[in-house]
Amino acid sequence: MRRVAVIGLGLMGGSIGLAIKARKLPWEVVGYTRTPANGRRALRRGAADSLASTPAKAAEGADMVVYCAPVRTIPTLVRESLPGLSEGQVLTDVGSTRMFLESEIPAIVAGVGAAFVGSHPVAGSEQQGIDAARADLYERATVLITPIPKAPEAPISTVLTFWKKLGGRTVVISSRDHDRLLARTSHLPHMVASLLALTVGRVPGHEKLAAFCGSGFADTSRVAEGSPDVWLDIVRTNRSNLAEELRAYRTQLDRLLESLDEGDFAGVQHVLEAGRSVRRQLLAGKKGKRT
Repeated sequence: MRRVAVIGLGLMGGSIGLAIKARKLPWEVVGYTRTPANGRRALRRGAADSLASTPAKAAEGADMVVYCAPVRTIPTLVRESLPGLSEGQVLTDVGSTRMFLESEIPAIVAGVGAAFVGSHPVAGSEQQGIDAARADLYERATVLITPIPKAPEAPISTVLTFWKKLGGRTVVISSRDHDRLLARTSHLPHMVASLLALTVGRVPGHEKLAAFCGSGFADTSRVAEGSPDVWLDIVRTNRSNLAEELRAYRTQLDRLLESLDEGDFAGVQHVLEAGRSVRRQLLAGKKGKRT
């Protein structure tokens, strides 16, 4: 591989470029962004070697094209890339939902012979934009690879190698399983964080509560700072799975409320102890190896 096109130079796309340079990978990075000021900052930071004026021009001659944009924007960017795409190229992305993209992109690129292999690095930040990009964003991050059924092995291998060279730990999974699992582990926590922030700040003058908000509130609500545009796309493309997880969360909340209403502090203690135990088990699992 000699050239990588990065379509979208925000946190995720900018971090790809920075990681390529920090790891001294012999790949030219051609970037595209709709915002010229972001492009200039990406060049200054070394996240791209050059900028293209359109997605198609960025894709010309690239061995791999990586789409780094809100999920529902990606198919549009792929269509805009078509004049620059050719047979043998590999396309991937960093989208947080997979079934939507799997249903859209293969049909778009079918006529040009480019192969689409979706991917989702489970990495990121509540911060946005090229200024938040960093070279180690993908270091030891799990990257979920979601090839379409019966996809050829060669492009899958290319995408696996790409993310491994950026420091990621790759896992191959179906798009359906991805969306079901990420609704629980990522999309539910984000919505809970947003609801928590709304609940704490539900009265006029809530800014005066700052002195009373400790690390517990800050840690628990941190991800609510994420881009509303990005997260609205995630919700729209995974709403049924997210709704199922929110109902499961509501069941737990209703049980806790019942314990409080009845003065059942043994029930409250069970929530606290079980929650601590399960959290420890979940996070201990992050130490497991990935291929």
